[in-house]
Amino acid sequence: CGETEMPLLETLELVLKPWAKFYAKSSPTQTVVMFTHIAGMLGGGGLAIAADRAMWKARTATDEVRSRLLAEVGSIHRPVIIGLTMSALSGVLLTASDLATFVTSPVWWVKMAAIALLLANGAWLQSVERGAQKAPSTMAAAWQKLSVSSRISYTLWFAVALGGVLLTNI
Repeated sequence: CGETEMPLLETLELVLKPWAKFYAKSSPTQTVVMFTHIAGMLGGGGLAIAADRAMWKARTATDEVRSRLLAEVGSIHRPVIIGLTMSALSGVLLTASDLATFVTSPVWWVKMAAIALLLANGAWLQSVERGAQKAPSTMAAAWQKLSVSSRISYTLWFAVALGGVLLTNI
């Protein structure tokens, strides 16, 4: 059988070619996809960064203040996840528009790693929050973890944004 297998990247590019051609020729589509990507980051990331800052500032607050802040922060998880979802879906479309360029870029992989770390940190943050709300007596110990998690989150949001900016120049 003299057939050779087509490498995965080439196969994916072939499958995505209609989207890539459409995207390249449609300014309105490019605008909507990029706006969705940035709006998701701005909305979700903006809320997360504001919450991270509040949690960092509350590291010396009373347990009563911290409990109120946890309730408030808990209410922003859904909009943050919606923003991340908007960015993720539009990010898939952006990547699919020029697959070979993106998936062969170390910057793209570093950005994907930062996003994965951001999601893992968010899951850890929520777990610690729930534990602190269920057992207020552990608030001081939990707040140490929340303080670390908020600083990690803050840093990762900016790392993801920097990765996006760097990707526009490849």
